[in-house]
Amino acid sequence: MPEIQITLRVLATTKRKLPPASSEDFAMPKVRTPKPSDGRTLVDRLLDRIKNNRVAAVVIIACLGIGALASLTDSTRKLTDALSSLTSKSVAGEWKSHAAAFYPSFGQEFMRLHLQEPTADQLVGFVQFSGNEEMRPRIFPILEGKRSGKSLRLSFDSGDRVREIVVGDLAGSELRLVYQREGRGAVSATARHVVQATQLVDGRFGILYKRKEYPDHRTACLQLLKDLDPPEIYKQSEPPDEYGNVHCVGQHADGRGGFDMFQNSVRQQLICPPNSRGALVDGKTPKSAKGCECDGELIASGSQCVPRA
Repeated sequence: MPEIQITLRVLATTKRKLPPASSEDFAMPKVRTPKPSDGRTLVDRLLDRIKNNRVAAVVIIACLGIGALASLTDSTRKLTDALSSLTSKSVAGEWKSHAAAFYPSFGQEFMRLHLQEPTADQLVGFVQFSGNEEMRPRIFPILEGKRSGKSLRLSFDSGDRVREIVVGDLAGSELRLVYQREGRGAVSATARHVVQATQLVDGRFGILYKRKEYPDHRTACLQLLKDLDPPEIYKQSEPPDEYGNVHCVGQHADGRGGFDMFQNSVRQQLICPPNSRGALVDGKTPKSAKGCECDGELIASGSQCVPRA
C-alpha cells in the first residue's frame, strides 16, 4: 500500500489552485436596449429647437418677412407693368396730327408718325412732315423710340445734326404730342389714327405767282415784270420744267437786258381741292395729280374731302 500513498501525495502537491467563483460568473450576458425611434422629420425637430430659442425664432421670422416683402414688391411691380401693357392698346400704325407750324419758315403742315412695335417697350419707324404745297415731304427715320405704358418718346435727326424729339401720351383714341427741337420752343399737336391712302384726292396743276393762279406762264411772267422796280417789259417766257420752274425774261425800256431767271416766283404747282393740301410733292412736279391730302380726319371721295361715314 505504500505505492498508493506516494501517488496520492504527488497528485496533491501538483494540483493547481483555481480562484473562487463569483456571482458574475453565473450572471446572464448584458443586452443593449435600443433607444425608442423619433418619428419626427428634420423640419419638425428644427421647429422644436426654434421654439426653445426665442432669439433665433425672432431672427428667422424677421428674415422671412423681409424676403416676403421683397418678393411681394417685385411681383407687384411686374404685375403693374403687365397690367399697364394690357390696358394700353398698340400704337402701331399711321398717326396724323392737325396742321401746325412745326418749322416756322415752312408754314402749316402735318406731322405723321409711322410706327411699329417690335417689343412692348420699343418703337421703330419714321416721322414725316408734309402738307405744304411749296415744300416736298421730309421723312426722317426714328433713331430711338421708347414706350412706357401710355407714354412714348421718339428721337430723330432732320439732317443738320440737331436731335429732334417727339414725346406723347396715349389718351383714348388720340396721341397728345409735343414736338421739340434744340433752340426752338415746343409745338403741341394732337394726332389720330389716319391712313394716308384714304385721304389722297385729285388736285390739278396751275401756274401761280404770289399764291395767285394765272391762266398761263406768259400772263404770270408779265405780272412779275410789272412788279419790279423799275418795271420791265416782257421779252419771253418758257413752259415749266420738270421741277415746275417757269423761265421769265424781261428788258428795260431802253432795250438793255433785264430780268432773266429760271427759278423765280412764277411756278407750276399742284392746286388742291378745298380742305386739303399738297402732301406727295417730292421736289418734282408729280406725275399724277393725286398728290393732295385731306385735312384733319376727312377722307377722299373722288376730288372732294368729306367726313367719315
